[in-house]
Amino acid sequence: MRQSVFITEAELISPHWQAAYPECEISNKQPNNITADTILWILAGSPDWLSIVKKHSEKRIPVIVMTKELNIAELCAALQVGARGYVEALANQVIIEQVAETAVSGGIWLPGQLLSNLVGVLSKQPINYQHSCDLSLLTKRERQVIDVVVTGASNKVVAKQLKITERTVKEHMSSIFNKLKVRDRMQLMLAVKGS
Repeated sequence: MRQSVFITEAELISPHWQAAYPECEISNKQPNNITADTILWILAGSPDWLSIVKKHSEKRIPVIVMTKELNIAELCAALQVGARGYVEALANQVIIEQVAETAVSGGIWLPGQLLSNLVGVLSKQPINYQHSCDLSLLTKRERQVIDVVVTGASNKVVAKQLKITERTVKEHMSSIFNKLKVRDRMQLMLAVKGS
């Protein structure tokens, strides 16, 4: 089981963290015992929080940024340095568990309230993502899967539209990620739309 480590201010500790992870460690400074089995939660605004997120993200440790107040600029800064989630610090236990599960499985957790704002911000910016995306490496079916995925569709929706199973969609996605050398759906969308 993964160890959750929370870096926060002394006066901001949520009972939901310990309810979700009874064995968690809560500290107001960066602990030394961060291992590959750690999920790191850090409060935005803590000393050097962006460099801590970057340092551990580069080591492939899932890092989740907690905030006192949702803020689109803070969210963008967190994502740019590799955060796998952005959540209100006082979110309930169920949300805390969902955020961790999403981050550990390779996804990115974004609060619904900010998602539409983020899409709006991104749609106004030109995509300057540099990626050699050679779609000729893909099979005809993999290209069909991508066509549906880039609309933001879930595996379930892709399966339904293409009349295949969700398991088959997952296999295609795995193959697509490997062939195009992308790590997740967001990178895939940027690579495909930027090519």
